[in-house]
Amino acid sequence: MANINMSDPERPERMNPEGVSTSAKSGPSGTSGAQTGQKGNFTFRCADVGFNDCSWETRGSTPEEVLRNAEQHGRQHHNMANIDEALRNQVRSKIRQAA
Repeated sequence: MANINMSDPERPERMNPEGVSTSAKSGPSGTSGAQTGQKGNFTFRCADVGFNDCSWETRGSTPEEVLRNAEQHGRQHHNMANIDEALRNQVRSKIRQAA
């Protein structure tokens, strides 16, 4: 998986006890679901794009927020320096609507 989150490199990724990133940038309303205590409407699991040993997952209020989180995770935890559009599309295809 390519690094999926293009957020500020000075903002380290933070995880809550469930392993869900809480450091995503805010969505269109100005707040992130994770930052406001909401679970988020969209989810992504790193293992779904081939990193079977990685249990990381994220939630966000939009698919774009989830994609940013995934890019950041890929860069920080899988040393992915270059994330191309093909990889972004692969991640997008695995983002799911939360129940």
